[in-house]
Amino acid sequence: MARRSDHSHEELEELILKRSWEILGKEGVRALTARRIAIEIGYTPGTIYNFFESMDDLYLCLNERTLDALYDVLASPECNDPAKSSLQNMKKMAERYMGFAQEFRPYWEMLFSLHLPEARKNREGYQEKIDLLFLPLENLLAEFFSAHQHKKRKMAARVLWSSVHGLCLLQETGKIPLVGGKAQANEMVCYLIDTFVTGIKG
Repeated sequence: MARRSDHSHEELEELILKRSWEILGKEGVRALTARRIAIEIGYTPGTIYNFFESMDDLYLCLNERTLDALYDVLASPECNDPAKSSLQNMKKMAERYMGFAQEFRPYWEMLFSLHLPEARKNREGYQEKIDLLFLPLENLLAEFFSAHQHKKRKMAARVLWSSVHGLCLLQETGKIPLVGGKAQANEMVCYLIDTFVTGIKG
């Protein structure tokens, strides 16, 4: 068992988050317990609660890292290429989102499956990260809305994103064949985006 003096406060907090991130990625959220983390870092389980009020707080910190990683994907130059149309960029953004869900499935699953009290979800900075996640798509939708339709554009981004997420969830749970027949998830997503953009263009 490690001694408290082996790590500074900041080092130990980062070690807890690092090992938690690794456990989550390899074994999923069910394996992410205070006892398991303590074994990995060489401290007692009680040490975890010197840094996080509860395991929910630790989960939120991990979700924040997932949100940051996902934002980097959606805001990447590949999804926001000025040489391509907004429609093309939206399709690329959806493709990359679905790729993220597949490649980082345990993190993606915890982001949407974890049920936390509202007080914890509303902690400072968490909602801002969620709002930031929609910004790249909002920017791509800007050409389809006038300057005074800011609220409608924000709503459109959330509706389209949620629809793509629904297809992504069906793909990740193996349910696409039940609703799409022989159609592939990417084909359905492209059709969704085409239809959605046609609708908002009127």
